[in-house]
Amino acid sequence: MVKRRTLSHEKVIDRANLMIAEEGVDHLTIRALAAALEVRPQSLYNYVESLNDLLDQVGLQFVKEIEDRLMRRLVGVSGKEALMVFAQEFRQSCNQQQHLAPLLMNPNDLHQLTRTHKALVDLYQQMFRSLHLDEAGDTGLVESTLYRSVLFGFIMQEIGGFLNLSQRKVNQRFEQTMALAIAQFNID
Repeated sequence: MVKRRTLSHEKVIDRANLMIAEEGVDHLTIRALAAALEVRPQSLYNYVESLNDLLDQVGLQFVKEIEDRLMRRLVGVSGKEALMVFAQEFRQSCNQQQHLAPLLMNPNDLHQLTRTHKALVDLYQQMFRSLHLDEAGDTGLVESTLYRSVLFGFIMQEIGGFLNLSQRKVNQRFEQTMALAIAQFNID
């Protein structure tokens, strides 16, 4: 067994993420994670409160990684171009970590991951605020709902294998689909 002092929060989250990638989220348990880390299950409770808390922490890390990528790409970009960059980066992140993407897009799972849900909502609100888009008004709410629906829907179809096209065609379809949704916004 690994001594507790060699265990860290980062190791716990990284191993959980790896296990989800290899075996799927449904196979992650505190006991399985402890075995993979060669510690007693009780040791993990120094870092997580429950399996749900563990998933929430993994989800938070994923949203933070997306946010970091977005902040680098969005420097000097505004308007409709910023909405496209956001969509491209979000899609790329989800495709790179397909095992975690469904956690962010399934309302039933996401509702249980309260901190991840809040971080994701904050990320979207930050994006829309930075573009001076008012989600409170009817038009802004419809536009932002359409944007998220198109983005999430496309990614879920892609990850789910519903698009039987070459990668080049899928990329073209994504750009065209998002361009249609973004065209609904009354910004430059």
